[in-house]
Amino acid sequence: LRSIMLPLVALSFSFVNPCQKAPDKGLTPAPSDKIFDVSVIHPEFKSISKTHSVDGTIDVSAVNTVTAAGPGALEQIFVNEGDTVAQGDPLTTISNTELMDLITIKRAKVTEVQAKLDEVRARLEGSPQGDQPTSADDNTFLDEDATDKPVKTPFGPADATVTPPKTLAAMVTYLQARVDTLTKQADELDHQLQSLSQVSAVNGVVTKIIASKGNRVNAQDKILEISTTNPMSVTFFLPENVASHIYKTAKVSVTPTTASDLNATGTVYFISPNIDTTTSTFEIRAHIDNPDGRIKGNQKANVQVATNRMDRVVVLPKNVIAYENSKPTIFIVYKDQAKQINVTLGDATDDGQVQVYVDLRVDDPIIVGRPADLKNNSFVKIISP
Repeated sequence: LRSIMLPLVALSFSFVNPCQKAPDKGLTPAPSDKIFDVSVIHPEFKSISKTHSVDGTIDVSAVNTVTAAGPGALEQIFVNEGDTVAQGDPLTTISNTELMDLITIKRAKVTEVQAKLDEVRARLEGSPQGDQPTSADDNTFLDEDATDKPVKTPFGPADATVTPPKTLAAMVTYLQARVDTLTKQADELDHQLQSLSQVSAVNGVVTKIIASKGNRVNAQDKILEISTTNPMSVTFFLPENVASHIYKTAKVSVTPTTASDLNATGTVYFISPNIDTTTSTFEIRAHIDNPDGRIKGNQKANVQVATNRMDRVVVLPKNVIAYENSKPTIFIVYKDQAKQINVTLGDATDDGQVQVYVDLRVDDPIIVGRPADLKNNSFVKIISP
């Protein structure tokens, strides 16, 4: 019997002992170890718009082609390639001798008809018998006026032949209408001549001069190109799983990769309706501010774009963040020791805090005002929650 019971008792002890888990209190500091008194806070969680960071390419937002407003000789070009122009700055002038000659003819005709009008009106007003029939000279004048060469488009309508008026009163009415018509035609021709002198419709940079001084041009012939530089445009691509969470007017922040001191903000204006099945991405374009022209076309850039997809992030005071080798980090208390955790920083908040991307629990104690000599695994004692 004794030989049977001993193995059973030994087996019983061997089975029970592995199930007894001793409490894990962490390491015990040695007498020489320094124990730091620390204050702690607990993480605050907030829901924010998820921001994507991607590469993009900056370019001018538009290329505006300046074309001739009408036919003529390119008399002056006031700009060179590379010049910065503002809206309203003069660009070119076009001379049109045919148009100028026609204006001169029209103005002279107005003077001639006005003189005839004054003469007929004076005869009508000085006649004791009142209205009288027109004379042979009156009809001769009308015949000469009616045989005026028709005006060719685009310089105005042709002069129409009319039935000669039979009385002085009718003649006055006709001549007054004739003066009004000729004056209007001359004014329209003046406007056409003035429109041949062109000004810039946009703020930008002259990127190409197509015609040369002295060239003959027709209406709509290309003369030069102006690239709009404020705003600029940035093109980038987002993964397809964001397609339902991006929207027009979404905010972007753009930093050229070769000029980290520059930062431009703007809004999305174009979202491609198609997913590229090869890359599983879709194209986005945004306008960004460039008031001083320091951002250039074809620059590569980092683009931060907000979506309407919400993320829960930790928000901490800035004085909680420490830097080791220029990398942001925080210290938490775990089993009476300081534990260093690397973090990724997001945007600063309006109340002086900063978004922190890190895996924390809501009850993790984060050290505030870390002593300069406190390191990873230093022993600590919490003195305030």
